[in-house]
Amino acid sequence: MMRVLLFTDGSVGARAATMWLERFVPAEPSMLCIVAIAHTPRLPAKSPSVLESLRRLLLDRSRQLCEEARARLKDHWPDLELDVIEGDPHEQLLRAADRWKPELVVLGRNAAAGPSASLGSVARLGGHHLECSVLLVDRASESIREIVLGMDGSPSAREATRLLSLFHFCPPPRVLALGIVDASWRRGLAAEDLAPQAQRALDEVEAQEAADTQLYLGRRTGILAERATVESEVAIGRPAEALLAASRRRTADLLAIGHQGVGPVRRLTLGSVAAELLAAAPCSLLIGRK
Repeated sequence: MMRVLLFTDGSVGARAATMWLERFVPAEPSMLCIVAIAHTPRLPAKSPSVLESLRRLLLDRSRQLCEEARARLKDHWPDLELDVIEGDPHEQLLRAADRWKPELVVLGRNAAAGPSASLGSVARLGGHHLECSVLLVDRASESIREIVLGMDGSPSAREATRLLSLFHFCPPPRVLALGIVDASWRRGLAAEDLAPQAQRALDEVEAQEAADTQLYLGRRTGILAERATVESEVAIGRPAEALLAASRRRTADLLAIGHQGVGPVRRLTLGSVAAELLAAAPCSLLIGRK
């Protein structure tokens, strides 16, 4: 059974995330936990009555946010739980995910920690540090018609593909499976820096990598065939630039990628491509983690 955690804070992004889950429900049985975090301030001990009054107000508001989300989602997610937590949103989001062990955490792209927080601080934390896959919703689309799926051969990219296969999109979307031959290293070279023989050899290597990638895309996207019209394409260049260009060209509703962390410090790094897309993606972003 798929486990999904929705974070709600009353922001525009959180409402969009709620509407996303209302419109696009997994095709298989799933559990949903709606979490709101009451960010209570630290006040001097000499003001206990003020602190308690403010604490009750913030907790009541968080409960109300949960109930509003439940009212929208209860008919679509029959197995649904609510959880109101008190504390710092950044810390408590990580703890809630660690405790509830979801496969997917859903956040608004502009989910913040409170009125004084920088825009999207909780969303950025979720994108960078959660151990599971993350869906960052920037708008509540009526339908998901265009998806760009970055395929790099990693287990995380395969997990993003698997998650896409679990959701019921109607009408079925078009999915562009984009494989990329990474030529980022070329940025430091001008065309005239390479001897013609070396240039031809590099072109041949990249052409072979592109052919191999095209075959890989055909093998790995079959899981989506029943729920989407799948096309495949191979680009040679910088991965982030290629994914952003494809998303803009297709006017994508969703960009799905895999998370490429680094060994033991995976929680401390998102990977340069995913980090760039987290900041610049023109649509909702699904970051697969495996």
